[in-house]
Amino acid sequence: MAGSDVAKILDKELLPPGAELRQAVAVVCELDPSFRRIKVEAGPLTVRTWAAGFPSLVRIIMGQQLSSRAAQAIFQRLKAELELTPAAIAAAPDFTLKQVGLSRAKIATCQRLATAILSDQLDLAALVTLSDAEAIAQLTQIKGIGVWTAEVYLLFCLQRLSSFPASDLAVQVGYQRLHNLESRPTRQELLLLTSHLEPYGGAVAHLLWHYYRHLTQQSKTQSAVQKA
Repeated sequence: MAGSDVAKILDKELLPPGAELRQAVAVVCELDPSFRRIKVEAGPLTVRTWAAGFPSLVRIIMGQQLSSRAAQAIFQRLKAELELTPAAIAAAPDFTLKQVGLSRAKIATCQRLATAILSDQLDLAALVTLSDAEAIAQLTQIKGIGVWTAEVYLLFCLQRLSSFPASDLAVQVGYQRLHNLESRPTRQELLLLTSHLEPYGGAVAHLLWHYYRHLTQQSKTQSAVQKA
């Protein structure tokens, strides 16, 4: 597939919502047929996106080093307790934030984020006008927001399919299992292994997350059968 053809099918102005990712997935599978196994084994990819803005970034912070289920539970409790605005988070007592399950480190990160937005140090709306590297630099200036958090925000909230969270554990395990590797690849190894798929790393990540979820569910099912 020629580069110009890829550019045409990924033109955002020509595609309905979600189609850009699906087209990028098709390109990835064309460039690297090993990824076709994912659809065969795990079924069609479910497209998931989050609205850009403060609440979604807070949700991603919840997911740092936590399972998706645990992070979502904490996020739901936080939403039930507070309005998810920078002003509300900045004014909330630490005790309230601890009660919903936030660690001290994540409380501090969310408070620093809220303060940065309120003081105009960070403008989330302006990130859409920046390159990936510039947007990541803006986000990671906030202590507690690392490259993984920034890359996930760019991918899920700004729909930047060039953003590849290669340090994500599930992405690494998904690639390891897909290619039957002896060990889980590091971030740098995974970036090198998928360099031929640039700039569609975001589609690669979505596929590997989908595959990881399938493997996890498959393992749970097998375990339940064995116990029965």
